[in-house]
Amino acid sequence: MIQSKNMIPPIPSYSRPALWNPNAAACWSLLFTPAFGAYLHARNADSLGRAEEAKAHRVWFYVSLGYLGFVLVSVFIPAIPEAVFRGAAIGILMGWYFTQGQKQVQHVKETCQTGYQRRSWKKPLLIAFGCLVGYLIVVIVLAIVAESFFGIA
Repeated sequence: MIQSKNMIPPIPSYSRPALWNPNAAACWSLLFTPAFGAYLHARNADSLGRAEEAKAHRVWFYVSLGYLGFVLVSVFIPAIPEAVFRGAAIGILMGWYFTQGQKQVQHVKETCQTGYQRRSWKKPLLIAFGCLVGYLIVVIVLAIVAESFFGIA
């Protein structure tokens, strides 16, 4: 194969980080909560050698899980208006994306462009879907328990 002097050789695959597309991870967070995107972004940051960024994403991951736990417990506290939960959910999503998520999207776009190994979405999406179904089942069971024992729903 003859190469022109102007051609830039491709980056060897062994030196490219294996990443999930950070923009797609952020988009999937609309369905699977910011915990999904924050976790995958943390793993990406680890692969990129950005320990502080990974730590910040993990904080958002745990904040998201804490919020989801609070929502489960709130089945027994019907006095909290539903608008509070919607606002908090949107706030967590926007807070994570605009403080951390967008930074990684931009960093990967600027430094890696398309020169990174694409990680498969199969496993994280299957796990996220399973967690979503499981979470919904727990919410329904807790609502039934709350209605049966305490007369609240």
